[in-house]
Amino acid sequence: MYHAASHRPPRNRLPRWQRLSIYAAVALLLLSGLGWLWVAYALAPPDEPTPAPHRWAGPLLALHGIAGYVGAILCALVGQVHLRTGWRVTVVRGAAATLAALLLWLVLSGLGFYYVADEALVPWLRWTHLCVGLVLPAALAWHIVRGRRALHRH
Repeated sequence: MYHAASHRPPRNRLPRWQRLSIYAAVALLLLSGLGWLWVAYALAPPDEPTPAPHRWAGPLLALHGIAGYVGAILCALVGQVHLRTGWRVTVVRGAAATLAALLLWLVLSGLGFYYVADEALVPWLRWTHLCVGLVLPAALAWHIVRGRRALHRH
């Protein structure tokens, strides 16, 4: 196991294509999710309950769902080497665990929209999914900064 005082942490940076793919997926997820939120709530007619139907709501949700599956596949690819090697670096373990927990919640809550039978849970899923989704870019940045600091500290 890696201990900060003993030696330099292993170099564990993702390949450029993988980093850029993850950043693009996160950006697309954030933009499509916020876009849906905007059209379903902010552009809703005053008399309609929210989320209100809008001609862009369906395409935005479809884009969001496709980007979500791409993001899940990219995360699975990360686990092959990056996660196994990085877990030995105790100084970044908290940021990594936080990021993994947030990603897991986003995947499970996203699937919950399709498979939850109780309609009363859908608003709760929607708002927790939204809140976690808004936190995800900051958690990813925190993970990246912690990893780079751990590497450059030694």
